[in-house]
Order: sequence, then C-alpha cells, then structure tokens
Amino acid sequence: MSKQLILITAPFNCGHCARAIKELPTLCEEKGWEFVEMKNEKEDKPEDRLPVDLYPTIMIRVEGEMKDILKGYNQNKILTELKKY
Repeated sequence: MSKQLILITAPFNCGHCARAIKELPTLCEEKGWEFVEMKNEKEDKPEDRLPVDLYPTIMIRVEGEMKDILKGYNQNKILTELKKY
C-alpha cells in the first residue's frame, strides 16, 4: 500500500516547520509511511506556490488519493490520522 505524508514548509524561518522536519521523518519510518517535504520558495511566482495558507501544512495521501489536510503542527493529531490508514 502506498502511504505518503507530505509536509509543505514555509518560505521563511518557521519554528513549527523546523520541528516538523526534525520529527516527522522518524515517525513516518516507524509507521511505514513515505515522508515527502515540499517547500514554498520566496522566489516562486504566486501562481507557482503551493496552495496553503498556514505553515506547516501536512497532507495525507493513500494510494494516490488525498485523504486529509492538516494545518499547523500537532504530532498527536498527525498520529491519530496515520492510524486511520
């Protein structure tokens, strides 16, 4: 089964993003999820930026289908979501 946790990080120095980058790869590995990090860059044109309004944004994708989008970083909430799949 293909399970991905996609982390979208800010184009600026974001403490919550830094914490997520530090903690999520290990958590994903333990739970059997692929970890993917994507970063919105300051240089990106507005139309090229990923469509998020809060950082970090975490997307849960299973078998190519987007299942959930979590805004902000809350490890307990993420674990609850991962357990559903």
